Amino acid sequence: MEVIVANVDHIKFDIDYALEEQYGALPLPFPGMDKSTAAVCEFFSQAGGCGNGPQCPYRHVRGDRTVVCKHWLRGLCKKGDQCEFLHEYDMSKMPECYFYARFNACHNKECPFLHIDPESKIKDCPWYDRGFCRHGPHCRHRHVRRVFCMNYLSGFCPDGSACKFMHPRFELPAPPEQTKDVKRLPVCHYCSEAGHKASSCNKIPAEQREAAQRQEEARYRALGYVKPANDNEEVNTQRLQRMVHKPLEEVTCFKCGTKGHYANKCPKGHLAFLSSQNQNHQNNMNHQNNPNHPNHQHQHQNNQHMFKKPN
Repeated sequence: MEVIVANVDHIKFDIDYALEEQYGALPLPFPGMDKSTAAVCEFFSQAGGCGNGPQCPYRHVRGDRTVVCKHWLRGLCKKGDQCEFLHEYDMSKMPECYFYARFNACHNKECPFLHIDPESKIKDCPWYDRGFCRHGPHCRHRHVRRVFCMNYLSGFCPDGSACKFMHPRFELPAPPEQTKDVKRLPVCHYCSEAGHKASSCNKIPAEQREAAQRQEEARYRALGYVKPANDNEEVNTQRLQRMVHKPLEEVTCFKCGTKGHYANKCPKGHLAFLSSQNQNHQNNMNHQNNPNHPNHQHQHQNNQHMFKKPN
């Protein structure tokens, strides 16, 4: 009835235009501040982009982010708008539950993470769909029995995609040698193109590129790498590939306590801390049983004094 009597859809107030154009929005004093509680910037998703850049007081959300950042959920994410994950509480885009994925059970009744059925993550075997799989029942992919369409095998099926029978695909899957090289290529967080990082992207503004380079340098310094400063990006890329690691002789494994390897390469596995405790206990016992040990000599002198015959 209100629409019939007085339709106000065509009426816009000044406050509506002010909110759309973001009038009165002051830029941030410095980039990198927490904007998790701010609104989404309306200009960032448009063709011209946002003119404020990293100092925009609103959040710059990209559409390619499909998973919520697990560090942002705890308030510990330091990347801000540069994070490749979503900074928004969306229940449909939450990360996968670790316990349900690992043990197929989660006892938390209010678990906010996704419980994905392990069988739904198994892909159909392309070789079996083609006609034959040499791995048989031991194949890691799903083997689904279907009835082939005889019309399709003859050359033409009038039902097309609506056919109730199986239309086999005869193209071969890519060999693993080719897929390995594709996976190793970095993906730019700004333009989503493979082959380069955001710190060396030509499409990113100069201010954001400098901020990304500073974050990358700080990340490599925290990891113990040495990255020399140079204005030439190509030289930086070549030197970045030839980074100098810390010598293994100076590296101490925090799992087993021995030198010569990192903790992720520890040959003793995830129970290495038990072997280090046993080794320390054994060393203490050996020192105490050693006749040349000062405590052992002091105890021996006390025993001689106690059992010494009186004159």
